[in-house]
Amino acid sequence: MRYDFLMNNKNKLKDGGIARAFSSRNFRIFWYGHFSFIIGVWVNRVSIAWLTWELTNSELWLGYMGAASMVPMLFLGPLSGATADRYGHRKQLQIASAMGGLVTLILAIMVFTDRITPEVLLFLTFLGGGTRAFTVPARNAMVHSLVGKKDISAVIAVNAASYHSGNFIGPAIAGGVLAAGGVSIALFAYSAIAIGVALLYNLLDICDEGNQKKDRKALLSELSEGFRYAYNHEGIRNVMILTAVVTLFLQPYMEMMPAFATEVFNRAVDGFAILQASAGLGAMIGGLWLAQRGRTQGLTRILLISTFGGVCSVTAFSQIDHFYFAMAALFFVGISIVAANIGSLSLIQNSVDAKVRGRVMSLNGVLVTGGPALGAILIGTVAETYGVQTPVMVSALIGFVIWLVMVRPTAKITAELEKTD
Repeated sequence: MRYDFLMNNKNKLKDGGIARAFSSRNFRIFWYGHFSFIIGVWVNRVSIAWLTWELTNSELWLGYMGAASMVPMLFLGPLSGATADRYGHRKQLQIASAMGGLVTLILAIMVFTDRITPEVLLFLTFLGGGTRAFTVPARNAMVHSLVGKKDISAVIAVNAASYHSGNFIGPAIAGGVLAAGGVSIALFAYSAIAIGVALLYNLLDICDEGNQKKDRKALLSELSEGFRYAYNHEGIRNVMILTAVVTLFLQPYMEMMPAFATEVFNRAVDGFAILQASAGLGAMIGGLWLAQRGRTQGLTRILLISTFGGVCSVTAFSQIDHFYFAMAALFFVGISIVAANIGSLSLIQNSVDAKVRGRVMSLNGVLVTGGPALGAILIGTVAETYGVQTPVMVSALIGFVIWLVMVRPTAKITAELEKTD
């Protein structure tokens, strides 16, 4: 009896999403680069946020800086999806990653030589955001060429778990680096990682030629086709609206974290890193659970429940004045947001036609990256006058209203969204 129990559990682990994903050589190579890059991204993001706070001591500037890294996605995201479909996902990912590393190298040198100003930091952050606008849709679309369709949900979940594990590990590393070596060392590290990852992807054995020349249309026509497809597909449209709830109304709290750490909890950079890591720990656990789960069935329900959980936990965090209670709230914020993001991304990947995958994923990337940018600007502007807690709470409550409108029509099309045939 005991032997049968152990063997059954062993077989479950073997058949789980994580094991299936890592059975692919291409995915293993992709994951090595992706996980390294994500840790570097979070080190870079935390470093820039803290540097902004040191230079300005302003919530408005935190909003501007957060937006500068993400706004380019609003304008370049649809274009980058079309170019990725046309010229090749890996090629675009490599070029954009390397260029982002060079931009950060320039920033690191300026910080190291003490020549940085808020305005220059804003400009270079905007340039870095422009390069990331070309990496996000290319990376998301390239995942589909690494494994078969039956393993797509597992791979997406492992990727998301890796991303949010970086959200836990990255801030912890950033806090140590900032305390020991300063912002410039953290930026130099990210630059080296970004360039190294671009070179690593040469080892991938995938077809990356883009669309055949005879099938190519005018670029604007391709963009329009992607928009129409996403809008007319009820499942994808509903999922993207729920994605907007998370990214536009819940996630912008992250850009305000330095203000929460210093003004609400009277902590320095160590408190800032701990708060980031608390959300990251929850996200890592939620992501690993979904990665091991590795199934498309049930993701619609997970998306709806986790979005509601995100509303509740962000609202609670915004009104807590006790540091350790805030850590607990952020832990649940992390679980909720990663579950919602994995659910939405997996459902879109499962439903989208391969011919428009890059363009549709770029639209989703606009929401994931551009939503927090707009939210950060609005919250930062209001927080300059009313403090940081109230605007974060109001933003979450607006998201709740939209969730109420979307929950029933989305639940009705569960079968369509989760179809695997």
